Amino acid sequence: MNKEPITVLLQKVKSGNNELLADIYTRLYDEIKQIAQYQIDKLNTGETITPTVLTHECFIKLTQQNKINIRNSQHFLNCLSISMRQLLVDVYRSKLRFKRASQGITKSFTQIAGDEDIDFKILELNYLLEKVEKIDEIYAKILNYKLILTMTFPEISQAIGKSERQTIRLWNQAKSLLLALSKENYK
Repeated sequence: MNKEPITVLLQKVKSGNNELLADIYTRLYDEIKQIAQYQIDKLNTGETITPTVLTHECFIKLTQQNKINIRNSQHFLNCLSISMRQLLVDVYRSKLRFKRASQGITKSFTQIAGDEDIDFKILELNYLLEKVEKIDEIYAKILNYKLILTMTFPEISQAIGKSERQTIRLWNQAKSLLLALSKENYK
């Protein structure tokens, strides 16, 4: 295993040496697996997917990209966490599509609200984060760091290059936007 700092390895990956991603992945594996477990637990998809499978699937997806532009380990973990969320959403959606097709159901999610078998948490979170990202990318990053990666404000401020005070202010703004968008969905 390469002993260089992760940031140096990521710079080499940025210049085209994708083989080093395996070293980075190995060094951050415990943290990546914790993120996967957290996402599976928090997003509550009802899937039997394990943190190990989720971790490996998302890493494979990352390595298949032609150009990888990751700045540091926090950015690497963030990219993997977003990939995990997207994979869980895709699995959940395909499960619901199959379930509705086999039952002959063609109604939308909102039309069948109240069905005990359907959990909107993962889809709502994904939908809202996508909407926030279209409005303001920094808000989406902060929400992802706080809600998905459960980073502290000092960690987030370091990741986005702002003071902790600015980060908290941005967090409050991002949280307000997320809540407003959430309420807008229920009108």
